[in-house]
Amino acid sequence: MNGKISKDLLKAYEILYHETPLGFYNCGRLCDGLCCRGDGSGMWLFPGEEKLFENKDGFEICETDGNFGYPMVVCSGECDRKNRPLACRIFPLFPMVTEENGEPEIRIIIDPRAGICPLSSGRRQFDTNFVKALRRAAKCMVRDPELYEYLKNVTQELEEIISLKNILDD
Repeated sequence: MNGKISKDLLKAYEILYHETPLGFYNCGRLCDGLCCRGDGSGMWLFPGEEKLFENKDGFEICETDGNFGYPMVVCSGECDRKNRPLACRIFPLFPMVTEENGEPEIRIIIDPRAGICPLSSGRRQFDTNFVKALRRAAKCMVRDPELYEYLKNVTQELEEIISLKNILDD
């Protein structure tokens, strides 16, 4: 953890600035904001992202035992959507990153940890601009070694969760 904000992370923020899972519709209206009620639950931060939330009103950075050593941010339940963390911007999707012939391979999936989200059921189509923006953002992030390693670690964790769910569903 180098403590600086990656230009590739900032580019990912820029790419996802106007994109949401359902176009311009606020997806929190579908679930009464289950993931942003300010009840102490939070969103994992990507490497270096905590710098964007230091001393920012309405957000608290919390150390955790998970997230590969990176903290989480807890919001007050009300935030300016343009200031939300990357995990909120991409929820309930995640860019799975693996290597194919030494090159990053990106696959966008519904995050298996997103069970609280009505969008994760797979019955709704995501705005194609959102999915394309997430892929472009992921392509930026894999250029930064620390972000790339983080994405690979989360991908491995998600693969384990998916495998366990498949075993339990059989």
